[in-house]
Amino acid sequence: MKKARDLLKSIRRTFLGPARPSPPPAAPAPLPPQMDPSERYCYNPRLQWNPEVEDYFSKAYGADHFSRISHALTRPSTYSCIRVNTLKTTTDGVVHKLKAIMKETGFEDCSMAERRPNENPANAMGERLQSSPISKCQIPGLDYVLFVKGSGPHTIDYGFAPVAPPKEVIVSRKCAEAVLRGAQVFVPGVMACSAHVEKGDVVAVSVAIEQHIPDGGWAIGMTRGTVLQGLQTDPYHFERNGLYIGQGIATMSRAGIFRVSEGIAVDVNNRVFKLPSFHDVLEGEIFLQNLPSIVTAHALDPQKGERILDMCAAPGGKTTAIAILMKGEGEIVAADRSHNKVLDIQKLAAEMSLTCITTYKLDALKAVRRRNGSNDNVTVQSTEPMTFHEEKTSSTVQGLNPEKGCNEIVSNEKENERTYVSKADIRKSRRRMRNGPGRNQCLGGRVENSKGFDPDSFDRVLLDAPCSALGLRPRLFAGEETVGSLRNHAKYQRRMFDQAVKLVRPGGVIVYSTCTINPGENEALVRYALDTYKFLSLAQQHPRIGGPGLIGGHEFPDGYVEEWLRPGEEELVQRFDPSSSLDTIGFFIAKFVVGPKNI
Repeated sequence: MKKARDLLKSIRRTFLGPARPSPPPAAPAPLPPQMDPSERYCYNPRLQWNPEVEDYFSKAYGADHFSRISHALTRPSTYSCIRVNTLKTTTDGVVHKLKAIMKETGFEDCSMAERRPNENPANAMGERLQSSPISKCQIPGLDYVLFVKGSGPHTIDYGFAPVAPPKEVIVSRKCAEAVLRGAQVFVPGVMACSAHVEKGDVVAVSVAIEQHIPDGGWAIGMTRGTVLQGLQTDPYHFERNGLYIGQGIATMSRAGIFRVSEGIAVDVNNRVFKLPSFHDVLEGEIFLQNLPSIVTAHALDPQKGERILDMCAAPGGKTTAIAILMKGEGEIVAADRSHNKVLDIQKLAAEMSLTCITTYKLDALKAVRRRNGSNDNVTVQSTEPMTFHEEKTSSTVQGLNPEKGCNEIVSNEKENERTYVSKADIRKSRRRMRNGPGRNQCLGGRVENSKGFDPDSFDRVLLDAPCSALGLRPRLFAGEETVGSLRNHAKYQRRMFDQAVKLVRPGGVIVYSTCTINPGENEALVRYALDTYKFLSLAQQHPRIGGPGLIGGHEFPDGYVEEWLRPGEEELVQRFDPSSSLDTIGFFIAKFVVGPKNI
């Protein structure tokens, strides 16, 4: 064998000449500054704003303060706030159960990480959070509220190497915001994925955020299913710098992710922010709710036996909080314009065993019933309870036999009245019978449509108004809001407030709240209310843990002047600053007392 190898070498030397030494391996190319792993593979987003909106907020808050607010908005609160249903259980009982659950899931250990200290009216809250993963709220009157501590931001090693970047999954912005709050990566949220990702692979999770495009709009620049190479040649490679939200295990292959329509795509087990998940935990006994929302229910100060209206009630958190404060004694009318959202309120009330809540489908802009000769507050059933096993047609085609001709005229049993059934109704009926009932019907609930309520028919009204939601956290994009859209939100809210004023009796209370940092939807609404309705006055709120409102106003380039609060009024509202030591969402609460309306 040795002689054969020597002979082979001799032949090679004869024909090829002496062997040349192999060149030394090339040194890896230096990493460009943009590819510094410490800068790229981290979480350090910068919130993008419309330039005019950024200028408006910078003048309202001051540039430094608004910069801190923008930074805080990109992070979730580092604790979860839980409201205990004291009509079904006790706070101590829930604490005991949650500690057992956290111990079983292993969350208790990671929740002990350090978080930024609190400084003011919630000093006690901050101290308790630092010493225990679960603590009772120490604010007077809120002893049924629990804080469960999370942690972050954490530094994650994604295993970067210059020649072998980590496998990666890119998710949509909305999916990323949910992941930052503790959710998993579900299939619909995945936008792009590295090639050759298989089930069980470790993947880095990053987020695609909208970028400004030449036509003036915003887009993420990739279609769902894009293949990632992990190199600088990838489209939008550098835009993801500082936008890595965690690491996890792929639960299916790349092909599977883009082939199925539901399920968990990535089990995120190493997160930038670690917050406990309370999905399906102690249903009916607890409700996950932001602290300012709980304070809003207290500001309303509901009393037993009163009739209270929640004008924009979905998803029902404040509605059920009010019901518990009333000990279930009285009537709470919960209205919302969405059929399915009303069903969600009903479901939540049933879970919490609250029987004092009546729900209606009603547009808040039409909350006051118009008098057109009828004195009855008419309600009708919008849907009939249906299941997939029933072959029942819609009430709009009552009496139709789908086996017969399309132009059949059906007989109405009431006084032999004859009604024409259109071809569109027939096609709709046949589709329903072929495909089964839609979501509205298959949920199996009844929703009553309301034609509005009589003036002065409520003791208290809560208007938690639809808004720009610029206080919600975490938020990774805000560029779509313009000065014009913010002013339109404010106009819409004034119209709803006009309805609320008509519905509250003299001597009653209106509480107005939003989850936005926009003064035009907050302080400007208060100014409008006080200047328009002289019988309204601001009232003290209890508990008071938010900061003061903004005084002054703002003049826009088009000459429009927006007035806010006047000196002496700022301490009568509560403004929750996301950059403050309370570490809450951005929120605003104003409470009005209704005087005699004939003045």
